[in-house]
Amino acid sequence: MRRYFFVSLLLAPPVFAQQLPPPPPEAKSACEGQPQGQRCEFIAPHGKVSGQCRDVREGLLCVPDSMPPMLNRSNQRNDQRNKPPKRAKIDIDATTNDAVKTTSRIPDTNQGSCFDNHQKIPCPPKDDAFYGQDAHYAGATPSYTQDKSGTVTDNVTGLMWQQAHNPQRINWYQANQACESLTLAGFKDWRLPSIKELFSIIDFRGVVGQRAYLPDEFDIRPPASLSKNDPFAANHRPEMMGQTWSATKYAGQHWDDPNVEAAFFVNFLDGRIKQAPTRGREGLFYRCVRGPAWGENQFVDNNNGTVSDKMSDLMWQQQDDGKPRNWQEALNYCKGLTLAGHTDWRLPNVKELQSIVNYQRPAPAIDTASFGVSDPAAWYWSSTTHGDDISQADYVCFGKCTSVQGIDVHGAGAQRSDPKLRGARVAQQQGGQQDEIRIENLVRCVR
Repeated sequence: MRRYFFVSLLLAPPVFAQQLPPPPPEAKSACEGQPQGQRCEFIAPHGKVSGQCRDVREGLLCVPDSMPPMLNRSNQRNDQRNKPPKRAKIDIDATTNDAVKTTSRIPDTNQGSCFDNHQKIPCPPKDDAFYGQDAHYAGATPSYTQDKSGTVTDNVTGLMWQQAHNPQRINWYQANQACESLTLAGFKDWRLPSIKELFSIIDFRGVVGQRAYLPDEFDIRPPASLSKNDPFAANHRPEMMGQTWSATKYAGQHWDDPNVEAAFFVNFLDGRIKQAPTRGREGLFYRCVRGPAWGENQFVDNNNGTVSDKMSDLMWQQQDDGKPRNWQEALNYCKGLTLAGHTDWRLPNVKELQSIVNYQRPAPAIDTASFGVSDPAAWYWSSTTHGDDISQADYVCFGKCTSVQGIDVHGAGAQRSDPKLRGARVAQQQGGQQDEIRIENLVRCVR
């Protein structure tokens, strides 16, 4: 009889550790759709096993409570997570005056460096295969006014922000209440920002462990390690301390569970959007805002295969062509597109792309009365390289944002990153939620 693999681990000499059988499928199925730390149980060949869901080398598994700490791979992995990742230093420049100025009213990503599939390069000319990426174009120039009373005003959107990153882990309802109760700089009309408002201040010069994805006017300090007093230090990496609530609830189902209400957040230390339970036990951080709501689309069908958005002053390709492409192919497709008599199409940067998400829809998360969608499950490329790993570029999930198991772990409307090119060293999954890796994504061009 095949014995439960954790029991085998206890009995086997260390030299044979790599020869152990894989975990039983029951250990994996017991934690499907569950967060780390959730209590779990299943029936193994030797009897009933009780434990907690842990992210170990083999994935998210039900790990017995009785495992010695020295053999608990979950503890070993979490110890490594609390150490700053060793990364090559990458300095991403701010948008330069050489960039082509666009009509966009969306604050620019401020990414002024260019990249190929693997490294930082001098920004190439128009006839080059890597022309058309984020740094080649400049949207609305980010402009902020910092006030001594603890506020920062965005001169592009007109929003006034709380400068501080509130360090308390609280649930979504508590964050809403904290903002509504805030009195700052003489104002009492503070609120939790929408996901589009929150994403408007992100700065894509960010690099995990090196520079936050926030303009310098805002306060956030990436910790070198997690506080020993933090109750979730065991399963959180330092860069997760930038997870910041938005007011936008997810219209879909958290981890495909209809009984869990969730809302979106931006992580300003790793530069991504995802969703989390509004009453989750771990809680997230928050930053308040005030001013008229910003980011509501005003789409106009031009009846020529294009859609204009009066909010952003951008024109969009109405129907994608249904062909998945890698990142370089996506750049070149938009660069070569002729549509409605226009030849100045380009791949949108990630903030422009996120601006057309319809967060009132679960999937596809886009206004289908204005846009055609060839695949409701599709993700779409942006022109923005991700500083965490410059061999990857950012995409937005307009369909469900799934794990390799097909679970909607991040939510339609989330923003993640994929390898730019398929290769021998590309993994099958990435991240703590085992994100699906597609590499070939759809394209919707902008001008």
